[in-house]
Amino acid sequence: MSVTYRTATVADAARLADLGARTFTATFGHLYSSANLAIFLDNHTQERWAAALAGDATVRLAEVNGVAIGYARIGPLTFAVERGGRTAAQLYQLYVDAPWHGSGIAATLLDWSATTAREQGAADLWLSVFVDNPRARRFYARAGFVEVMPYTFMVGDHADEDIICRLALDVRTEAAA
Repeated sequence: MSVTYRTATVADAARLADLGARTFTATFGHLYSSANLAIFLDNHTQERWAAALAGDATVRLAEVNGVAIGYARIGPLTFAVERGGRTAAQLYQLYVDAPWHGSGIAATLLDWSATTAREQGAADLWLSVFVDNPRARRFYARAGFVEVMPYTFMVGDHADEDIICRLALDVRTEAAA
């Protein structure tokens, strides 16, 4: 099956809401009470996605035969970090449905995120990653992200320990040369 990629539109809000809620729950749902998970998933409603897509969200959607299997969402930096006067963007989410893990979709979406942020004028791309997600931490490290500082990520009233990471978009690495 061939994976296709395209820019998501407001018409994709329901698909993104479903995929975001499903992938988050499958990966992390066991860590939270049902009440906290429900509060968090309120961020993945069709209405919230429609508002984000009509606003400043830029989303790349991965599909197979018209079925959404992954996405990446970037936008303005929301972290309180020292930027040193540098322009910045944030990778809010990069989700890939579990059957597609290891297929290269996440790498393609991350490449798109960095390229798009750079094209939008960002010198740095920031994200946060759960400390107890070693696979994701290795993935971002291989892509050149540097762990900068701890970050409290709230799921309802449950505080998770995340790490804020930064990728310099204006520095060529040996791998990119």
